[in-house]
Order: sequence, then C-alpha cells, then structure tokens
Amino acid sequence: MVKKYLDKISLADAINKLKNNFKSSRTDIEKIKTAEAEGRITARGIKALRSAPDYYAAAMDGIAVKARMTEGASERNPVQLKSGLDAVEVDTGDPIPEQFNSVIKIEEVNQIDRNTYSIEKGVPPWHNIRSIGESAVKGNLLVPAAQRLKDYDIGALLEAGVVEVEVYQKPQITIIPTGDELIEAAGTPEKGELVEFNSQMVRAALRKWGAKVKISEIIPDQKQLIEKALIEAAVTSDIIIILSGSSAGRGDYTIDILREKGEILFHGVNIMPGKPLIAAEVETKPVFGLPGYPLSAWLDNHLFIRELIYQLQGVEAPSFNQIEAKVNRKVTSDIGLEEFLRVNLIFDTNDQYTAIPLKRGSSAMESILKADGIMRIAENKEGMHSGDKAPVILLKERNKIKNDLLLIGSHDLSLDLIRNQLRKRGYNFDLKLQTVGSMAGLTALRRNESQLAGAHLLDPETGEYNIKHLKDLFKGSKMVILNLVHRKQGLYLKKGNPKGISNINDLIDKDVNYVNRQRGAGTRVLFDYLLEQNDIAPVQINGYTKEEFTHIAAAAAVGRGSADAALGIRAAAEVMDVDFLPLAEEKYDLIFREEILDYPQIQDLINLIKQEEIKNKIENLGGYQCRKTGEIRILDL
Repeated sequence: MVKKYLDKISLADAINKLKNNFKSSRTDIEKIKTAEAEGRITARGIKALRSAPDYYAAAMDGIAVKARMTEGASERNPVQLKSGLDAVEVDTGDPIPEQFNSVIKIEEVNQIDRNTYSIEKGVPPWHNIRSIGESAVKGNLLVPAAQRLKDYDIGALLEAGVVEVEVYQKPQITIIPTGDELIEAAGTPEKGELVEFNSQMVRAALRKWGAKVKISEIIPDQKQLIEKALIEAAVTSDIIIILSGSSAGRGDYTIDILREKGEILFHGVNIMPGKPLIAAEVETKPVFGLPGYPLSAWLDNHLFIRELIYQLQGVEAPSFNQIEAKVNRKVTSDIGLEEFLRVNLIFDTNDQYTAIPLKRGSSAMESILKADGIMRIAENKEGMHSGDKAPVILLKERNKIKNDLLLIGSHDLSLDLIRNQLRKRGYNFDLKLQTVGSMAGLTALRRNESQLAGAHLLDPETGEYNIKHLKDLFKGSKMVILNLVHRKQGLYLKKGNPKGISNINDLIDKDVNYVNRQRGAGTRVLFDYLLEQNDIAPVQINGYTKEEFTHIAAAAAVGRGSADAALGIRAAAEVMDVDFLPLAEEKYDLIFREEILDYPQIQDLINLIKQEEIKNKIENLGGYQCRKTGEIRILDL
C-alpha cells in the first residue's frame, strides 16, 4: 500500500499548532549555584538578599572630609586640613567614617607635611561617596522570571547575596537515528552506505538553545526496534526526535508507529526544504520525525523544535536576525510552498543588500557552508523578478558580510588556498566563492551580483583569453583583468590508463565514456576547440552531453569509474589521484570593474597573490605557473 502525506499545513499554522498543543508544558525547576547559571532561564523572580554596598563607601582614592570645612577653597585661598581630625585617607570601596560626608580624589590633594593636607577646591556633601544600596537594595527585584541569565546578571546577583537561583531544567532530548544504510562518521562507507551526521548537527543546535541531548545508537529500519527506542526515550525525555523516516517510503515506519502510539499533529508543511516533517504527541511528549536530507533536517530543527525548546523553559524563542535583500534576476519558486533559499549577499554603494542564490537541493551541504543567509520566498509567490525584495535570515554578522568579496565563476583550486591564507593572516574579509563556470561568472558580474568573476574563456580566433567576451558583455565599462595563474589542462584518466588513451583522438572509441563540463565553462570551450582542431564532431564523443560542474567532480567521476576520461586542470588530478594527460596551457584571470580597484579588500587581495610565498604554494598544487600572477590590465570598453 502506498503511504501518503496527510494534508500539509502552512508554516505559521504548524508553529501555532505546536505551541498551543504544548503551551502548558515546562521542564521541572531546579536550584543551582548562581556562579554556574549563565545562559539558564529563571523560573521565578529573584530579589536582592542584601544591599550593595550596605555602608557609605568611597568612590575614589583620596581623603574623606567634612564638606563644610572645604567651603571657599581656591588656588588663592587654599584650605588646610589636619590628618585624622579634619580628613582621613581612604581607598576606593573603604567605608566612610561617620563624621565625614565627602571625598576629595587624591589628584586634587596637596600634602604639605605628614599631618597636613591643602586643598584648592571645595566639595559638596556626599561628593565621590557611594550611597547605601547604590548597586542593589535589599528586597528589590533584580531579575524577573523567564529571563536568560547573562554574565552581568551573575555579577549583580552575587553582589546582592544571591548564591543560588531557581531555573528551569534544561530540556532532555533524545535523538534516534534510523536507517539500514547509515554508518558512524568514523567509519569508511562502502558503496550504498551513508555517513550518519544529522544527529550531531541537530544536537549542536539543540545545545546552543539550552537543551541536554542524548543520541541513541543507529537503529536499523525495523519497526519493532524503532518502536522500542521511542517508548524508552519517552520515559526520560522532554522531546524525542526520530531522524530519517518522515517520508513515505517502504522503509519508513515512523508515521505508522506515531499513529499507533500517539496522535499525529501534522505530517507535511508547505515549506521547501523540510516539507516531510512529522509532529506528534506520544505520552504527552512532543515527537518529531525529521527528514533524512540534511538541509531539510537542519531547517525543520530551526523552525519548529527550536520554538519548543524555548517554550519548555518558559520563554519565547528569539526572533531570527533578518534583513531585506533584492535580487537582480528572476528566481523561480513553486507557488504554494514557502521556500528557504540559501544565498550569498553583497552590499552595494546604495546601502542595499543583493541576494545571489546558491545551489538548491536538500542534500547540498556545501551550499549552506557558503551561504550568508536564507532568503524566504513567500508561498503565495511564483518566484521573484529582478528588483523584488524578500527577507533574509542572516547566518553571519552584517559587518562581515559588508566586508567580504564574492567571486562567481570558474572553479580553481588556487582560490581555496588564497581564501585560506586570507583567514590565516588576519585579513578582515573573506573571499566567498560560487562555482558556476566562466560565462555564468561574467554574466553575474554584469548583473552586479558579485565583485569578481573567475574566467578562462579562450577565443579560438585570436588565442586570447576573456577579452572577446568582456567586449561583448561590458561595452562602455572599464574592466580590470588580474592574472591569477597559467595552468595545465589535460585529460583525467583512470589510474594506470586501462583504455590506453594517449591523445584526444582516442576518445572517439565507443568503448570510452567521457564526462564533459557544463555549457559556458572555460574547460568546455577549450574542449570544443581541441575537438575542432582535430576534426572531431561532438557526436563522436560518447558522453559529450554528460556534465559535471567542477574540476574536482569531473576527476572524481573518473576516479570512481563512472567515466573513463574528462578534461580538467592537473591540480584536481593530484587531489583525486587519477592519471593526467596534459593537452594545453591556459590563462586564468580574475575580472572586476575598474571602479573597485582601489577598494582596500581588492588591494589586499592583489598584494597577497603577488607574494612569492603564495606563488610557491600555488605552484606546489601541481600544474600551475605563476609567471604573470598579479599582473593587471585595464580595458576601456
């Protein structure tokens, strides 16, 4: 029998249903030491047990005096005070003797001799004296209920004599990973096996929100075993999370178990990613079935479970840190689903953020590593048009996003090295990378979606790189070409070259499977050029239409046996341990508008890649020459 989702509900309705269903649920209250309570949430209001200070105290180093005896003191008419009778030395925090009512700071006191002070300025009563209860008054409310304690709260409470506080216990959460195909991260996956990392990713967030988390062993896809793990967890846990099994596949038993053991609150939410979420109640406990796709699990955890973690501790979850950003091109999206789209952000001269979408897909973990934020496209919108704006949940600090440079274009391993060096050397910006191919990179630069493009587009007629395409795309602009490297391009071949490929003509063999690069990639342009030079038609290449988007992906396809050959740079062959047959040397450039040439980040980048140490590191990657690295050419188009 085919399993189906129940009727999906909106994001807002799903959150409201959860909060209302468990609105009276709270963790137990416990008493802990104040000194260990940072980050915990108070269960009751906390009052000061003593005043602080509980005596009149000196606020300065100096002398305590009787204010009336200083009246009229001036440079021309100094007043002399006798030590012990008219004045007494005090340090900051010292109690003020009862006969004195003011303090003159030490810098304003002249000591004539051992027993005599001279002052040239009068002081009013209670000058530089801390009053009783200035910091805290006994009986006053210092911290209300339902407040997360901060470092300064701890200090104030201890000063006021509060050495223990009552707080909500940390919610106890059990995560149950399930799946026959899953292995621990420390293992080596065989074909058909996947590393189980969702539980650790989810746990890291739960701990940040104040929970204590237990992860069970990986449970095979057997209904009885999953059910047993759920029942055991319900005894000791405030929330249970079952990982994988929220869909409706033949090995997914979570929905059946939850239906039998409790009540399904909803199955499916109108969001993407994260749609196949299950929320249920079993023995008064919230139970969630999170999707197996990691970005779906990550998003559902942040949108739903986070809300309950805070509610169990008696507080509202804090709002997400959001900004508004525009897009400079059409962004498609399915109407009826609220999409959470990973994006990079750039900050332009008009003080606006522009969002540039990253790779979609619920399993594309690299896209969230690269993302600056998550753009929310409303469910009643069929995508966005150029100039449209939408909220973006920030994953990084605003100042960092404003400083960073975004490079979109061709993939090159030296860029990762450069990016790492920028961070190691303490520069105040990052070089963010989107790998889309040379032509797509130049197109993004033309749309002002990036500050830089990486390109190596050969003009077969002139043998020049990139210039022809800049003339076509950027008429009327001044563009800068900054050479990064010259690099070897050649064929990736299986280790030992079992097909005996010695030149490009050997690819015509129907027993040879080739994997190509995507349209618009400089490597694709070079391959077409090499085919033309050797009078080979694309249809003669078995696999010409099969595409990968990076050199590493193409080399990996050859290394794992999915293809016999692919064109790419030597450095990727070194990384993936495949054979390399050199065919050509090409020029790889960084391209940007002349108007940002003087930006500090651009100048820092140029100065970095010019350093001999950096050039040597790049050449050591394999297949690179840095003979012109850092050279600049400005084109007035």
